[in-house]
Amino acid sequence: MDKKTIALVVILALIVIFYFPIMQRLGFMKPPAEQPPAEVPTDTVALSQQPPPTSPAVEDTSQIIAPQRLEEAAILAEPMLDTNYVVDTIIVNTNKYSVILTSYGGGPVSMLLNDYTYRKDGPIQMLPEAVSATPEATFAGGTFSTSSIHYGASILPGSYDATREPLDVIYTYRRPEGGEVIKSYRFYPDRYAFDLVFEVRETVAFGFERKYNMMWNTPLGVTEPDLQTDYQAMEAVAMMAGSREKLDDFEDGVLKQDLTGATTWAGVRAKYFAAVIIPKNRDGDAAVARGTKNNVMTADGKVEQRKITAGLEMQFANAPAIADSFTVFVGPLDYTLMSKYDVGLEDMLDIGTTPFVGWIIKPFAIAIIWLLPRLYSVVPNYGLVIILFALLVKIVTLPLSMKSFKSMQAMKTLQPKIEALKEKHKKNPQALNQEMMKLYKAHGVNPISGCLPILPQMPLFFALFSVFRSTILLRDAPFVWFISDLSRGASGFADPYIVLVIIMIVAQFVSQKFTMASTQQNKAFMYIMPLFMGFIFYKFAAGLVLYWTCFSVFSLLDYLVFRRDKNPQIQTAK
Repeated sequence: MDKKTIALVVILALIVIFYFPIMQRLGFMKPPAEQPPAEVPTDTVALSQQPPPTSPAVEDTSQIIAPQRLEEAAILAEPMLDTNYVVDTIIVNTNKYSVILTSYGGGPVSMLLNDYTYRKDGPIQMLPEAVSATPEATFAGGTFSTSSIHYGASILPGSYDATREPLDVIYTYRRPEGGEVIKSYRFYPDRYAFDLVFEVRETVAFGFERKYNMMWNTPLGVTEPDLQTDYQAMEAVAMMAGSREKLDDFEDGVLKQDLTGATTWAGVRAKYFAAVIIPKNRDGDAAVARGTKNNVMTADGKVEQRKITAGLEMQFANAPAIADSFTVFVGPLDYTLMSKYDVGLEDMLDIGTTPFVGWIIKPFAIAIIWLLPRLYSVVPNYGLVIILFALLVKIVTLPLSMKSFKSMQAMKTLQPKIEALKEKHKKNPQALNQEMMKLYKAHGVNPISGCLPILPQMPLFFALFSVFRSTILLRDAPFVWFISDLSRGASGFADPYIVLVIIMIVAQFVSQKFTMASTQQNKAFMYIMPLFMGFIFYKFAAGLVLYWTCFSVFSLLDYLVFRRDKNPQIQTAK
């Protein structure tokens, strides 16, 4: 491998180096199959005009949900209680989550996902530390909140089963002086989304005018062992005019940002979970984000804690009533599941949205997301799936690998002549380049072809990085031995996961030693590059490290399969 080839490889390596820090560090459980979301009728306002549902019967709460959850809801509501009111609790159990709603604020204060747990067990809570019902509509610059008033419910307090049929819950607040605020919810058996119809009647009586904000007003909590990585992934995101927009304009640790324009949806995300508000009957007029970030001390040291809320600004004309409908998605960052909502919700994952190069990465990322679960259905171990995937990639790039191998073998044979030319023309670089080109042409050698397999690997590798850092596929997915979670990397050099990184370094070194031409420059590259890649990779997802390790091993197999005799014919490099 000559200087030009080395320069090309170094450039590609630099792309890898400086691409990763721009992205945030990664990290992955098998999502349950999701049915496509049912289309919400345009006239969803009719929900609030329906009588209370009669099919679900009130059940014994203690048999449906643990007493401590009810106790938690009561504690959350207690500071807001007016002594003239009693807070009633309604619990709705679907196949995807259990949600607790209270009459103070007229909405959810707890939402536990059935299929996802914390590493120390217990269902993921999507409304941690809730202090008011969520979502929340605010008027007059936040001076009036729909989560700070008492409502009457359309059904009696208790626990309801919504695992077979949708369930409607309607909260109504009637102002003595006139005017009503109505929140109508519909919960579905097999969806991570529920419908919300928000109405205000006699807006003049309330003094409302021009606009209101519909906010997901409870920040998401951390769900992963690596707190810093989880907090770094937290952000407010909106889809505006078909473009994913991140709202992260913190000033002195405070986020107060509005982006004006047609808004398809807005919400908040953590590493593997998200809450998104999607307007149905009309677009929002702006995306709104609020939050704080500050350094806090934890058992693992200092981390930058982020608490972010987000939502939509909805403008309205000078009319006697407001009636808007929304779909509220609360669940895992599952690309396939989210794409079924047909509003670009899958872009919440930030896969293939990188400026300039995203359009190249996205097709690879979608192919990976499509293929991995299907391989898993045949081989129910994601570690083995990644090994099989790496093998498939190697087979696809086999023609390029053969050409690369032949070129490198030819370069090895030509190396003495190249060194002689370098010695002869060491004071005349121009003459050296001319003579080397003549040498390559005479023997049918293309020095660049040795790097051909790397080129298609680059967008694939970036796609793997994007998928593994965002999707929930590998979260809690075990492989073998101590590798019980392919979504996590080594937390330090004493972490057992560092063993996988060491194996990767050794595999890459051995592969390069057998396949690269033995020159002084290559020897330095041969030692430095594996160590450098190991330093970059050690905190990345174990699944990504496993893939790179397998690819290095399969590259070595290329050598064993295609190597020629000790004096190969140079012409085979043509």
